Amino acid sequence: MSRMLRRRPSPSMVVAFIALCVALAGTASALPGRARVKKDDIARAAVRSIHIKSRAIQSKHIKSRAVTRSKIAKRAVGSSEVGQDSLNGSNIVESSLATVPNASNATNAGKVNGRSVEKFSFVAGTGAQPTNVLVLNGLTLIASCSAGPNLNVSASTAISGAFVHSGGARPTASFYIADDSFNIGDSFDVVDSVNTNSDAIEGTLTYARPDGEVVTATYLAEETPTGCVFAGTAIG
Repeated sequence: MSRMLRRRPSPSMVVAFIALCVALAGTASALPGRARVKKDDIARAAVRSIHIKSRAIQSKHIKSRAVTRSKIAKRAVGSSEVGQDSLNGSNIVESSLATVPNASNATNAGKVNGRSVEKFSFVAGTGAQPTNVLVLNGLTLIASCSAGPNLNVSASTAISGAFVHSGGARPTASFYIADDSFNIGDSFDVVDSVNTNSDAIEGTLTYARPDGEVVTATYLAEETPTGCVFAGTAIG
């Protein structure tokens, strides 16, 4: 036995022993330092989401502004992920928003408290034939401009037993006329042309049906050197 220990291993034995150690150790190599793995120590795409422990990555591990819009899946962020009152006008591109339902009606409202709002305008030269300028809720206003010029404005009703009052102010005097039995086929002189000459008038007309429906209108009446004007707004 002692003779075997005193005998030196042959060079081929040494080489074989080294080869055996390398084979057993594999290709692993030690990392510099202790418990420190740098990005250069990891092969590209070697670490995927399945290798990361749930909740292991927190906001403190992410560099500021490192996560951009292109890195977030579409629809991944919903209303539940957005803090209350965290978004304001400066965070939203207004052109990306669709029209809010009924906003178009708010821009051009057709109703006020359920009532129709309409404008009317008769601007015509001398000789203009009678024209319906307003038809609303049973009330019809008709204007014409005869030679002179002379403005004529009349009202008719589609409901018998109605009431119609009209009054206004002129530079020289005011006027007020009424018909408390306004029936189908009647004609009501809105601007009291016999006494006012239908000129330079700011007036108001109120039409009430027996069933409680009402139309109110504000208007101006004017005779110009070349024609006539009768215009205003009505609610009914």
